[in-house]
Amino acid sequence: MPVRPTKESGLTTVACVECRKQHLKCDAKRPSCSRCLQNGLHCEYIASRRGGRRISRHKQKLSAASSSPVYQQSLPGMTLNHTQSVLQSVTPDLSGQANRHIPTPPSTSFSQQLTGNDLSNAGSDEASWLGILPTNDYASGVSLSKASVEDDNRLLRLYYENFHAAHPILAPSGMYNDQNYPPYLQAVVYFVGSQYTSSGRSNEYKNRVVDLLASHTEHSPAAVQAWLIYAIVLNARRETDEAKAALTRSIDLALELGMNRAGYASSAYAECSLQAESLRRTWWELYITEIHMAISLNSCTNRCCASHLEVPLPCEESIYNAGKGIPRPSTMLDFRRRILAAEDPIFSSFSYRIEATAILSRVTMLNRIPDCHRDHVQAAENALVSWTNHLPATKLDIVDAYGTVDEMIFQAHLTIGYAAMLLHLPRSDLHPVLAQPEKSQFWPGASCHQQLSSTSTRLVHSIKATEASRQVSDSISICPNILKHSPFILPALSLCGLIQLATSTVHSDECFDHHCNRVNLILGCLKSARRTWELAESTYQSLRSSAADLMSASLERCQWNAAPVNQQTVPSESTTADPTRSSSVALDGQDPMMTCLPPNFFDRACFNASIFTAVPDLDMI
Repeated sequence: MPVRPTKESGLTTVACVECRKQHLKCDAKRPSCSRCLQNGLHCEYIASRRGGRRISRHKQKLSAASSSPVYQQSLPGMTLNHTQSVLQSVTPDLSGQANRHIPTPPSTSFSQQLTGNDLSNAGSDEASWLGILPTNDYASGVSLSKASVEDDNRLLRLYYENFHAAHPILAPSGMYNDQNYPPYLQAVVYFVGSQYTSSGRSNEYKNRVVDLLASHTEHSPAAVQAWLIYAIVLNARRETDEAKAALTRSIDLALELGMNRAGYASSAYAECSLQAESLRRTWWELYITEIHMAISLNSCTNRCCASHLEVPLPCEESIYNAGKGIPRPSTMLDFRRRILAAEDPIFSSFSYRIEATAILSRVTMLNRIPDCHRDHVQAAENALVSWTNHLPATKLDIVDAYGTVDEMIFQAHLTIGYAAMLLHLPRSDLHPVLAQPEKSQFWPGASCHQQLSSTSTRLVHSIKATEASRQVSDSISICPNILKHSPFILPALSLCGLIQLATSTVHSDECFDHHCNRVNLILGCLKSARRTWELAESTYQSLRSSAADLMSASLERCQWNAAPVNQQTVPSESTTADPTRSSSVALDGQDPMMTCLPPNFFDRACFNASIFTAVPDLDMI
């Protein structure tokens, strides 16, 4: 239709393409203007964009961005169709109101689901970068996508900083993205990482894990790893029923796949590859987890222990973290033959951790048999002592010269100490310090305290139980950042504190501070861990309430019995003039200042128990 000229100038508001190119006036006649008709040109009109909304242009940019490889890599676990649907859900429809509500995008990558006010605030920072912002809604959607990626990366980093070293079955952090782990395993990783944040959104991540694990049907090693990690975290959260079901599912899949066979990893991958090493570690981690959870869940399952231990042993952590140069794995038979070797062969720290956990399993099974033969108890005690005696010198310390903690050998030492406490405590004369010990998982054998067979007098078992608790507290004092360790050490720490409390009730007040300081150490570790693990909360409250009942009177009594500082021996004028006449401690090579310290400046050691342990005292000088 012909366009009417404006009243003011007589010019039309529309010009053909040719007149626009030459910047000439056009009379806008249809089907051809006068100038194009005169010159024989093709006359074409396009709709004016003045005052219009360039929605299609924005959508084209978004479509191009979503199809780029860089953008796809920034959203792990999301397909291209899913990514486009997320982008379409946050693209504004400017035909409606400017402040309409934006639907929350799907949470495949565990993005934060922000409210309307949060979206408006988040979008304002992106306006200058995009340059095409008619409203804040569009910027909010892009900011939401970036926030989801940052959240995933942060949770992944928290997983590897806090959890991976204690349960190193997945690929090292530098090789994680190369493994293309399925979405349900990635969801479990994010769920574990969320435990170390204060956002309070762990249950949201858990719900996502439940949905993904329930929907997948594949039987693969990745599924075994997902269920295994999930079971460990649920156990630390004291969700026992779900933890037991998850562990059962993981064991079922592992046995169905044949991961307990020696050649499974090498048949799936090259024997010395990173993936094969990950599969071997997965089976042994499943073996260890079943034993620890059998104690905490008070069950007798030993399906992994019942199978023949033919899976090759894992390599050292430093080699595995490097991601290359995986050596040919050793067998369990090679490891057991080390005591017969002419030289002192060194195996990986993971290997010693496996054997320590096997000894722990033997002890827990003995405690379930009240009338077992004393030779069986002696065999378990021999295994505990032999494990320490056959450690190479490089495995006696849990840290290296640079202060790096060997988490695997640390867990191995704590496991041996835990097994020794479980073996000797039910056979000792130490009385339970809990209100209802028969209902506690942390004080073993309380219900059949007088029935367990022993190999020595109850006094000797008491001394050995106390010595084992001392070893555990000494180990945790070296690396007290408990969140960096496995949650499986929490029951051992709790039992350590309870034994120190029980020992303080039968010892004199002279060594009360010695036991009190160890209880304080354990309480501090549990207090820091209870912010993350519900299991730590229950162990902390149990130990704290017992300590409050038993130590309050002793603290007051020891305070009044302590001599004031001004009554302590101080150097007199005659002593100052003639140091040789000092009757205090003017010994050769001793600092004279030591003579001025009050007697209660140092804690009194309750006894010298070094004859009951093969672990040498740490040289702290």
